[in-house]
Amino acid sequence: MRTVVRTLIAVFLATAAPVLAAPAVRAHAQEVQQQSFRTNSAGSGQLTISVDGVSPSYATPTATITVRGTVTNDTGSPVTGVQVQLLSSSVYFQTRSEMDSYTAGHDTLLYLAPEGTSVTLPGTLHSGKTARWSASFTAASVGYSQFGVYPLAAQAEYPDGAPPVIDRTLLPYWPGNGVAKPLPLNVAWIWPLIAAPQQGMCGATLATNTLAGSLAAGGRLGTLLDVGQQWAAQDDLTWAVDPALLSDVNVMTSKYAVGGSSTCSDRRYEQPSVTAAQWLSLLRASTATEPMLFTPYADADVAALTRAGLEQITRTAYHVGESVAARLLPRQASVSVAWPADGAANASTLTSLAHDGGASTVVLNSGQLPSSDRPYDNALNATKAGDGTTMGVLLADSGITGLLGSVSASSSARAQFDTAQDFLADTAMILAEAPYSQRSLVIAPPRHWSPSAAEAGALLSMTYSAPWLHKTGLSSLAAAAARLSARAKVPARTPSGALSAGYTDQVAAADASAALYKDLLYRPGPNVLNSVDAAVAATTSVAWRGAGAAGGERALINLSDNLNAKEQKVSIITGKKILLAGTSGTTPVSVQNLLPVEVQVRVVATPSAGSQLSVSKFADLIQVPAGQTGTVRVPLHSSAITTTTMQLQLQTEDGSSLTWTAQSLSVQATRYGRALLVLIAAALGVLVLTSVARWIRRWLNDGRNGTKADGRSGGTG
Repeated sequence: MRTVVRTLIAVFLATAAPVLAAPAVRAHAQEVQQQSFRTNSAGSGQLTISVDGVSPSYATPTATITVRGTVTNDTGSPVTGVQVQLLSSSVYFQTRSEMDSYTAGHDTLLYLAPEGTSVTLPGTLHSGKTARWSASFTAASVGYSQFGVYPLAAQAEYPDGAPPVIDRTLLPYWPGNGVAKPLPLNVAWIWPLIAAPQQGMCGATLATNTLAGSLAAGGRLGTLLDVGQQWAAQDDLTWAVDPALLSDVNVMTSKYAVGGSSTCSDRRYEQPSVTAAQWLSLLRASTATEPMLFTPYADADVAALTRAGLEQITRTAYHVGESVAARLLPRQASVSVAWPADGAANASTLTSLAHDGGASTVVLNSGQLPSSDRPYDNALNATKAGDGTTMGVLLADSGITGLLGSVSASSSARAQFDTAQDFLADTAMILAEAPYSQRSLVIAPPRHWSPSAAEAGALLSMTYSAPWLHKTGLSSLAAAAARLSARAKVPARTPSGALSAGYTDQVAAADASAALYKDLLYRPGPNVLNSVDAAVAATTSVAWRGAGAAGGERALINLSDNLNAKEQKVSIITGKKILLAGTSGTTPVSVQNLLPVEVQVRVVATPSAGSQLSVSKFADLIQVPAGQTGTVRVPLHSSAITTTTMQLQLQTEDGSSLTWTAQSLSVQATRYGRALLVLIAAALGVLVLTSVARWIRRWLNDGRNGTKADGRSGGTG
């Protein structure tokens, strides 16, 4: 008889309750549910009941559902004889919004009836104390009729008849054999391993040591890797990895420095981290054959860079990221899917992701495309980038993303249970909206998601075990989306929350300084260039949005100061005045290089405008080894005997000026050069004449001496 009555009530409520429900029943439902919502919200001066476990997590026709939870006494007085009663209904939810309204405690027309036997808490529940309870009922007794999500609640009743308090949850139902089953929902997970970048221009140096705790067992990144690798195969996870994180962790595997000034002094040194080495080793081993998508290095804010016209930074961020990933995580299973921050992008951002990042498909938040284009939730879509090309779109369910981000490892057991149960109910409700249409669901947690190991494991186990879900790789969905024709437009505006225009102006200035520094170096290796590009990309991370702004400002200041200090170590050494011994001559110009790397510069000598001084062609390009000084000789000519000024400055090979090296010199042309030649010629003439006179005199003397000798010889003979 009870089953018959329940069935009749269910049919009546499902068809006519919205309009014809009996006023007494509606008033009772409103009184119980609204009163319980107020009671649970207040949490003071009342009993509070909480559901923190349902087993199994979904019902089947033959299942016995066991519900667990707690009752807390905040009345200020001891209470005896508190009873807990489970409630449910055979009327299922029609929409996700109706489901959300119910769990929020708002009025619904769903009739909740007692299920199973009530449980009386043993003994006395003293004020401020909490007691655990457990109660059960059978799915068959409720009369769940078809696949969908049903209301489930636990009610605590006072022994004196005061209004009860209630806590709500959701219960999906999967029908038994002989009933038409819906087509499974294809589910693809993105599993993020992303953190704020830590490295700048100082080698083997991290800004902070926060990664040490995050990588450890129980830490955020330690938990994500540990749980992810356990379920990766069962759920076909796609790992989303920031190459900057790989680089930072790799630095920690050797002796490394933390903090310090922009000039790399005053750093604190740490011993090699065993935890970091183990984490990186586990990542390599457990994901060797698993699909993986990479963000640009440091998870650069592509939307902000595109708005600022700094697409070249996006290109270098992707290039550096690919280089780091290939070196530290060699693999072949990477996917060409882009995942912009918050799943938000406009048409220009999509163009950059396609051309600068090489992406053919993009993962966007489901709210980014108009719902009118999608009568039912489905992840597959397509749109046009700013240049008119078609891009495949995978829509990550925004409701589920928000739900996963609502709790962390520090959240209460009740909050973590609610998230897991609501997650399961959401997936069932998505399918129940159109149960016989083949559709897909992309699950993308927040980038810096921080679940407990139990929470993460529960979510992944549900994805694997729920019969209405079918694991699917993100790459297969991306391929399907890429085949679609564009039928929706992304918003025209730059996504809200992107790095500000003022901040990207500072980034542009730092990038220009970095480009100048790279041009200054002589044949720098790819590692040197990548390290500079990585430091620039680290200032553009989406981690610096909102509350992280202070970290971005520090990174920018350190980068700018470091580059400025390096560039100042290349300078000109010369006097302030040049004296030409005549109207032409050469003057030496020395270039000092105090950097630990070789540089190549061009010496530029520029006479003042309108002067009669000119500079002849000379070998102006010079390579100066690390820590040494090189010299060039500059040929000068003045058409008049006068004093003028000349500007000396260094340039890079491509003509970029090193403005800090500019020096103004005084050049004085004199007549001393011509007079000196006359003096030298006269001196030579006197020398020659004197030498000739001496020779003649010696010759004459030698002749006379010879005659006298002959005369003496004849007289004696």
